[in-house]
Amino acid sequence: MDCIVCNKKKEDFAVWNNKIVIAATYDSEIQDHENIRKMDAKSIICHDCMQSIINQVNENRK
Repeated sequence: MDCIVCNKKKEDFAVWNNKIVIAATYDSEIQDHENIRKMDAKSIICHDCMQSIINQVNENRK
């Protein structure tokens, strides 16, 4: 599986694999991030990229 953000090959334990999991963050700003919005049913985002998105959203809130 390849991350849609960094395009690195990842194993299934190293990814966020669908919008339902991301929706569980209960954070509309994260859910509205451009990389999250472009996900389709088969897209995955690795933990490092997801943490980067979270950090970016939190930085923009300050």
